[in-house]
Amino acid sequence: MSAVSRGQAVRGRLGERLEILGLRAVLLAYWGTASVCARRCGKPQTDGGESVHPKR
Repeated sequence: MSAVSRGQAVRGRLGERLEILGLRAVLLAYWGTASVCARRCGKPQTDGGESVHPKR
């Protein structure tokens, strides 16, 4: 294997690793954003016997 083809192989593997790392970062950011939005924008969860209205 010549030095040129070896360098191209290393760059190819490095580029592939960076691509996978970038994809993971994007998916993690999406999951985090969806999780925060679900907590802030969703209806409050209650158990069956629990009322959201204060007792009088």
